[in-house]
Amino acid sequence: MNILIALLPAFFWGCTPLWTHICSGKPIQQLVGTTYGALVVGILIYLIKQPLMTPSIFWWSFLGGVGWSLGQLAQYRAFINLGVATTSPITAGIQLLGVNFIGVAFFGSWKSAIAKTIGGIAIVLIILGVFLTTRTGKKHQSIKNKKKFIKYVLELIIGTGIGYTACSTLPRIPDASGWSTFPGQTVGMIISAVLIALIFYPRSHAVLSKATFTNVLTGFNSGFGTLSYLISMILNGVSTGFTLSQMTTVVATFIGLVVLREHKSGKSLAYTLSGVALVVLGGVMTGFIH
Repeated sequence: MNILIALLPAFFWGCTPLWTHICSGKPIQQLVGTTYGALVVGILIYLIKQPLMTPSIFWWSFLGGVGWSLGQLAQYRAFINLGVATTSPITAGIQLLGVNFIGVAFFGSWKSAIAKTIGGIAIVLIILGVFLTTRTGKKHQSIKNKKKFIKYVLELIIGTGIGYTACSTLPRIPDASGWSTFPGQTVGMIISAVLIALIFYPRSHAVLSKATFTNVLTGFNSGFGTLSYLISMILNGVSTGFTLSQMTTVVATFIGLVVLREHKSGKSLAYTLSGVALVVLGGVMTGFIH
């Protein structure tokens, strides 16, 4: 039963592209709608669990939520520009690289020589996995299309690299539990998402549009993924909970290829599946390093 609960985060988070597809809308509308739903879950967690909340915990978590909005907008844009099956493993790989780099540089992770060796191998596997995922397998692709593809990949790497790394590391500074940090994160998520919509996408009417409110369902899905992840860490421990959550990439890629019917064949499909396998393997290895 505990293992099934540990797989719930991967299921919920992996289904995010399916929900955005069902709810439709522009990326900025999807972002704002997601934050509306996530805020509801964050408020419920705070009211039921009543976790410790200090100014330090709230503001570092708030800033983490701002980072999440930047990363999530980059991911939603990439779902459209690159496809889910290409976007998901790149996002997972870049986040793993960023979080582990910050962990080693500032939080004292991987202290032993063995940990550093295993971590180094994991990093190489993740980088190789991300590289393979960006391979299209199309030798005769036009220069214009190649440049456009590279531009979209760089936007995704920079946006999710900075945004998701901030989201995962800044709330660690006050050394608080996920129960304490998630409510503050959702506040940062919604305020930053609304400001991005009002300042950079004023014509989208993203704050009050129909598509935005439909994507509240996407936010519920994301919030329940976080809730199940917090429960999983209590039942299974941090290493097992984190490692099984890496199956998110597998679920999302499966949805992209099978449910959303994104066309990949031959070398392109082989590159994508190989990339997913390497990213997941690298993520699993980092999950068991102490």
